[in-house]
Amino acid sequence: MDFPEEAIDKRMMSRCIELSRLAIAETEFPFGTVIALDGKVVAEAMNRSVRDRDMTRHAEVIALSEVQRAIGREGLRRATLYTNVEPCGMCAYCIREAWIGRVVYAIRSPIMGGHSKWNILRDESISGMPQVFGPAPEVVTGVLVREAQQAWRDWNPLAWQMIKLRGVLTEPDAQEQQIRVQPAQRRSVWQSVQMFFGPRTAPDSKLDP
Repeated sequence: MDFPEEAIDKRMMSRCIELSRLAIAETEFPFGTVIALDGKVVAEAMNRSVRDRDMTRHAEVIALSEVQRAIGREGLRRATLYTNVEPCGMCAYCIREAWIGRVVYAIRSPIMGGHSKWNILRDESISGMPQVFGPAPEVVTGVLVREAQQAWRDWNPLAWQMIKLRGVLTEPDAQEQQIRVQPAQRRSVWQSVQMFFGPRTAPDSKLDP
């Protein structure tokens, strides 16, 4: 039986996988992202790098751009970003700067990942600039990983085999626990002092109704 948070994680990841399949139908790579607050979707996106001819148009970046205008950075401390594939270094950097409090992904990306390769998501040192970067978020990995991989396999079986052989995306290790949780970090007293005495910024605005 799933606990409430586990059930929400699976439901949101299912939507990410659905978005990844919709991306395939639009001749995109199979990436999908959902940002949720209190168990409700507040933003979602598919990859648009092929359609827009813009390699920065990753699903995570698009969703973050949308949600910051809607609820602001302070609200994002309580939000969870879900994505079917581990965020790359670029996306992980944006996640930290947006102050996202929790990240959940399915498939690990050892070559490009901003967690398993570059460890941007869990790097405490960049929190030394608390006016810019939030504390390291809680990171949950492996949620619905097999379902997420099946979407990639259905997209292009040959390409999926090559991706696995090159180690770009990985199969779960049968000897390891499938779902892994790394808890969020809190701001230190010094970081809180820096926030209080640091440069003031305009309050976060919300979208007009």
